[in-house]
Amino acid sequence: MALTVTLEFTEEELDYFRSRMHRVRNRNEQRPPHGIAAAALAAVERLRATARSPFIRRRIDRVARLVAMLDDPEWQLPGLERGRVLDGLAYVADVEDLVPDDVPVLGLVDDAIMLELLLRELQHELDAYEEFDQYRCDEAARRDKPGVHRPVSREDWLASRREALHARIRERRDRDLARDGEAYRLITRF
Repeated sequence: MALTVTLEFTEEELDYFRSRMHRVRNRNEQRPPHGIAAAALAAVERLRATARSPFIRRRIDRVARLVAMLDDPEWQLPGLERGRVLDGLAYVADVEDLVPDDVPVLGLVDDAIMLELLLRELQHELDAYEEFDQYRCDEAARRDKPGVHRPVSREDWLASRREALHARIRERRDRDLARDGEAYRLITRF
C-alpha cells in the first residue's frame, strides 16, 4: 500500500531553502561551469540509483535535461540564463545536504524540495529547450534522406517559430478583413 504525503511550506519556510541554495551558489562562484555540470550529472546518476519515489525520479530526469541543455552546442543558452541554470545545478551537485541521502525514507526529502524549487525557477528555460529539442528530433526524422547531412540548428527552430508567427498574423488579418468587410456591407445596406 502506498502512502501519499503532502507537505505545505510557508513562504518563510521556503525562504530557508532558498537561502541554502544561495549559500551553495556563493560557494561555487569560482568553480568552472563544466565542473558544476559534471558534478550535477554525477549527483543525478547517484540519486537515480537510490531514489524509489516516482516524484523524485521525475524531477531527477528534468535536472538531467538541464545539464543536457548546457552541453548542447546548438542551443547556445544566453549568459544570464546559463548562469541561473549553473547556480541551480550547483545545489544538486552539493554534497552537504540538510538530510544525508542515505537516511532511509527521509534522506531525499530535502533533495525533493530543492529540486522542486530549482525546476520551478528554471521552468521557462527548460520548456523552451524541450520544445527546441522536440523540433530538432522531428525535423531530423523528416530530413533523414540520402544526401541530407545538415544538422538541425537553433536557427532552424527560430525560423520555424517565425514562420508560424507570420502565418498566424496572416490568418488574423484575413479573419479581420472578412469580418470588417461583412460589417461594411451591413452598414451600407441601411
